[in-house]
Amino acid sequence: MNDQKIISPTKSAKTEFKMLAIKLIVLIVVARISIYLIEIFFASDLGLAHTHILVGDTLITVVVSFIVITSIRRVLQRIPVKMPAHLVASISFFSIIIISLIASLILLYIWGVQLQTILVGGGVAAIVIGLGVSTIVGNILSGAIMLTTFPAKIGDSIFIVNDNIHGTIEEVSALYTKINTEDGTEYLVPNSAIIQGNIRILKEEPTKKHLPYVEGDKIELSNGSEKFSGIVTTITSRFTTILDGDTEIIVSNRSILEGGSIIIKKPKTESLS
Repeated sequence: MNDQKIISPTKSAKTEFKMLAIKLIVLIVVARISIYLIEIFFASDLGLAHTHILVGDTLITVVVSFIVITSIRRVLQRIPVKMPAHLVASISFFSIIIISLIASLILLYIWGVQLQTILVGGGVAAIVIGLGVSTIVGNILSGAIMLTTFPAKIGDSIFIVNDNIHGTIEEVSALYTKINTEDGTEYLVPNSAIIQGNIRILKEEPTKKHLPYVEGDKIELSNGSEKFSGIVTTITSRFTTILDGDTEIIVSNRSILEGGSIIIKKPKTESLS
């Protein structure tokens, strides 16, 4: 019998990141060497000016940055270790920020622009641009705060006080927080509005924790003139599915919590008639 090596998920994750790092280093080195060789040996023959080389170098920097960000996100999705969604989002978010900053510094170096020149000589243009992007920057910084210190994380059940909406945090991106409401609507909230307190979000327990039954329980449900008996097969954030023989009965959790339906919980040993 052949011996089989068991590779732990942690080692597999480390291997994934090592292979990614090696591939990206090779890509960056090959790209830089190619630009250098073209400028030294082929630029004059091809009629390329120094500006053309700078444009090509800029495009390569942007493309490589995009490849790096995409590759990191793909590796995070392939990792066999089941990482919390909030941690994956945090790594992805800060990877984008860090790589974008590095790419920006590289572009400044390529074009020979000094940071001091930008800071001193920007003048009115810098103020106008600053006002224009202040909202975007504010949302990005707020997104970083939400991913690191905000008490509610991706997957948590929350209550939006301003609009009286219950939902679940689905995603925290650079600009917005996506919330899936209980009525199936996607609710996009600017990160800065949450951090500044313009929109109040309260963390709460998931609805299913307040229900008087769990999956697998045998219950009898009375809703006005209708009465059902069955086994609870599925509980989602909005609905409960009860299997009555071959029939699936779907009931709104809110109607149960608000007293619209009466639930009789039966012992599991008792047969359902």
